Amino acid sequence: MIPRFSSFDFGLTGFAAWFHQDWQYEGAARDLLSRLLGPETDPREVRALRQDASWMRAGLTTGEIETLWEVGTGRNFRFGPDGSWPSGQDWLREIVERCDQWLRARDDWPPRERELTPDLIERVTVEVLALTAAAPERLDPDGAIASALRRCVDTCPPDLALRWVLRAERHWGLPLKKGQYERLVQLGEQFGFGEFVISDLDVYVE
Repeated sequence: MIPRFSSFDFGLTGFAAWFHQDWQYEGAARDLLSRLLGPETDPREVRALRQDASWMRAGLTTGEIETLWEVGTGRNFRFGPDGSWPSGQDWLREIVERCDQWLRARDDWPPRERELTPDLIERVTVEVLALTAAAPERLDPDGAIASALRRCVDTCPPDLALRWVLRAERHWGLPLKKGQYERLVQLGEQFGFGEFVISDLDVYVE
């Protein structure tokens, strides 16, 4: 279980939420990262951010990283020569390095890894498949999002994959069956998610 330190989303998926439609009026991507890593930030938030970024760098390809980040930000953050950052791997490297600097400056080193929950992988896989299968072709025309989410389940902690599919659902707004929503809530409770990580999806329940 993840030690609860916030009622809202956290780690890399929580940071993705900062990149809303008008985020560029607040500065460049590096500026938002600096703001997140402020002097009053809870060290548990920084450790969660670093862990998420480290897992994704180790387990996913650059294309998969970019696919998840772009869908998680509602496509308000893009990679490439004309994008907000050159590549997904470089972006996660920047995040890890900045988190390391923040933690070392506070003698919070080495970063502690959270406990994994392999017994929940199958249940998360079921929910990832259910949500991505319901997405119309226009949302994932080449199946890249569904593929990246399945790979995330296989190579990263299952709570991270679940948080990415929840980010996608917030932007897609697909109808959820009551039983489906209740299963997501149960998973969130078992992962130790805060109150609003999943409950704000209740507006999509049929």
